[in-house]
Order: sequence, then C-alpha cells, then structure tokens
Amino acid sequence: MGRLERPLAPDAGPVTAFARELRRLRTAAGSPGYRDMATRAMFSASVLSDAAAGYRLPTLQVALAFAEACGGDRASWERRWHEAARADGDDGSARPAVKAVQQHQENELRAADVRAVLPPPSQLPMEAHPLVGRRELLQRARALTAPSPDGQRLAAPLVISGQVGVGKTAFALRLAHELAVNLPDGQLYANLDPAADGRKDAAGIAGGFLEALGIPTDRIPNDPGQRIGLYRSLLNRRRLLVVLDGVQHERQIRELLVAAPESRVIITSRSRLLGLDGIGRIRLPALDRDESMELLAQLLGGDRVGDEPRACLRLADACGDLPLALNLAGRRIAARPEWMLQDSVSELLGDGPGGPVGHQGRDGQRAPGRFLARLQIGDDALSTRLDSAYRLLTPWARLMLRQFAGSDNPPSVDNVVYESADALAMLVERSAQPVEDLLERLLDAGLLDHSDLPGQYGLTPMARAYALTQPDPTEEDPAPAPAAARGQAHARQPR
Repeated sequence: MGRLERPLAPDAGPVTAFARELRRLRTAAGSPGYRDMATRAMFSASVLSDAAAGYRLPTLQVALAFAEACGGDRASWERRWHEAARADGDDGSARPAVKAVQQHQENELRAADVRAVLPPPSQLPMEAHPLVGRRELLQRARALTAPSPDGQRLAAPLVISGQVGVGKTAFALRLAHELAVNLPDGQLYANLDPAADGRKDAAGIAGGFLEALGIPTDRIPNDPGQRIGLYRSLLNRRRLLVVLDGVQHERQIRELLVAAPESRVIITSRSRLLGLDGIGRIRLPALDRDESMELLAQLLGGDRVGDEPRACLRLADACGDLPLALNLAGRRIAARPEWMLQDSVSELLGDGPGGPVGHQGRDGQRAPGRFLARLQIGDDALSTRLDSAYRLLTPWARLMLRQFAGSDNPPSVDNVVYESADALAMLVERSAQPVEDLLERLLDAGLLDHSDLPGQYGLTPMARAYALTQPDPTEEDPAPAPAAARGQAHARQPR
C-alpha cells in the first residue's frame, strides 16, 4: 500500500482531471507504491509521482508507463493523454529542443533511481593494449556516434568492418570505453562470432540484455517480437552503450537497432552489412609500417625494437601489417627474451637465420604456410579465424580465392598482391561481372580488401598463405554452367 497522495490543485482544468484519472487507476490497482511501479515502468518513482501530482501534464511516455504499471490499456490512455494535451493548449508536438530537454531530465531521474536499486551492467571486455594508430578513424567514429547539436538527428548505430585480423574488436572497444564515460546506465556486450558461446539470434540477444539490465525473468516476454520491443524501449529510455561484436549477417541484429536519444550502438563485422540502412560505417585498413613498429615496441619493448629494427621490419612485412598477426607473433617472440630478436624472427618465419620470406617457388610458398601455422598463442590462432571465414564460402568463391592467391602478380611494397576484376576474370575464363560479385563476397568474408584503384582488390600475405594451403577447389567439381553455379552460390551464401 502506497502513502497518501497530496491533495490535487483546486482547479478543474484538464491537467488536474488527467492526474485524478491516474490516481483512480492506481487506486483500482490496489494503490501500489511508486517504487514498486518504478520496477515495472522503468521510470523513477519521483517521475511517476509527479505525473499524478497535477502540477503539469506528464509526457506521453511517462503517462503510458504509469498506466501500464497499473494495468491500464495503453491505447486508451494514449487517447486520454492527447485529449488532455489538446484541452490544455498543447498538441503534444513539442519543439525538438524542448523534447530533448524533457527527455534528458527524465533520463537523469530514471537512471538515478535504477542505479540505486541495481548496479548498471559493465560487460565490456578489457583492452589488452593501448590502441596503436587509428587516430583519424577514431575521430571520425566519435563524430558518427554523436547526435547533431540541434537535436534534429539522433546518433545512428555504427558498423566497423574490415578483413580478418585487422583489429575491429580492439578499435570498437577503444571507442566504447571512451563513450561509456557519458553513458552511466551501463554497457552491454555480445560476442556473436560463430566460435563464441552464447545466443545468436536477435530475440536471444535481447533476452540476455534484458536480464543484465535487471528485468525480472517473469517480466521478459516469451514472444520474440515483444521481447525485442521491450529491449528497444529500454534503449530509448536509458543512456546505454551496446556493442555487438562479430556480427555475421544483417538479419542477426536488424531488429535490435534503434537510433535512441542518448544510447549508442557499435557493431563489428567482417562484412560491410550493406543490407542495413540508416547507419554509419567505418572500414578499417591494415596498419601503416610506422604503426606496425609501434605495436611491436609495445609487445617487445622499445629498446629491443630500436636495437634490431631490420628484424622487426621483416616481421611486419611478413604479417602484411595485420594487427592480429603482429600481436600473435610479438607475444610469441616476447615469451623468449633470451633469444636475439633477429634469430627469433627468422625461426618464426621458418626461413633460416636472416633468410628471405615469401619468395616464389615451391619452397617459398611453403614458408608462408609454416609461418601462418606458428601464429598461435594459447587458444588464439590466425588460421582459426581465417578458417571460420573460409568455411562459409561457396565452391566458386573458394576457386576465385585460390586463383587470386596463385596469381603471378608480384606483391607490392606492402607485401599485398593486387589484382583487377578483369584480370581475375581471364584466369577463371568467366565474364567480369560475376567475377566481381564473387570478389565482393570474398571482401565481405574478410579475406580481401579494396585497393585505392577502382575495380582492384588486395590479398594480404596471411590470407594468401592460407588460401594456398587449402585443397584445390577444382576437385569439388562446381556446377559446369556458370549461371546455375551462381544461383546455387546465392542460395547457400549467408547474408
């Protein structure tokens, strides 16, 4: 039983009448306490109490939350609120700036009340090392995740894409930890990579997030649509940070996305997720050579790198400046500090002390494969990540990757092999358009990247070495008719 209400204002205006109706609804529900109502309405007790005080008309959002907490019909109370707003001279369409201020004040009160009962979720993984480079991209990401100053444009979700091992998660976590400072209602994180445990569909992800936000299990809807709707409502009412890491395809998260007033959503994926509309996008490239050296200095020590820079340059070249490859190689070398750095690098590359890496010919092609196999620390291996991407490819896409890897085109100065769609079409004796479609699928699988030239693609030494270690796809005997093969590939390819 709640405490007695203060008497309503003596006037009989529409605001007072609406407050009286809210009080009658609460009485009919057994006069629950405002704190009990707050756990159901997800608004603070003080906000709900003010709604029935009669001093001013509550916002529609607060009024509906009050009514639903007392078992009222949402549609009926929405109609009553609009009638009261019209009678009070307010059509309910406040100016954007006024609405933003009202929403911010309500969020402040609600957040304080919720934090007093439950600690906010803090699910972000730790950052293993300070992020190397990416300063301009971080600045751009901050701008993409910020609403417009006039409140006309809300902050849209941000997709961070890139090839396997380019550091998407590390970049997202750096950005997330920065944004979390101004989002006190909590941080939610879900790893959606196939190798990770946990729920994978939108309803399952939403259910896990609702539990983390303190929603009682019996209050989480069983219906997937209603569960996702409740999650979106909370995202709209609170100041939350959400990180969806390793997304495989658009339908996995499409229903979870919302441009909320004060929440932020960050997504990482190998794919560009072009099927999602109304979102921001950033694609991460490999590091430049100076950034690779900075990363190795973090892992091995600045003095050690400074004493033997040529060995580190050889290692960065062999890794194609890929952050994950450099990280695994650096940690493996750091575990043997008694070795000379030059000898450690030569042993790791598998080419003998001071020998060359990645030359053409049978022995040269084996060396990158041996190096790739050594890029493993504990349960983390670059080959495992590449394998997870490769398994999702159709036979035609695998054939295209193998032909690209076996190209006679020499690597560029950054040890990346570049080839045009037209040249690759000649290798597989197909027209350029279906070949370009296959290359775009390989790009969204995280195994290729665009070059600076239109119609040209790049294959890193790590992805190239992996492709050359796989069985010849021609033994899989893809369908002889190109059109039929493309139709089958489209049917099997995850989106």
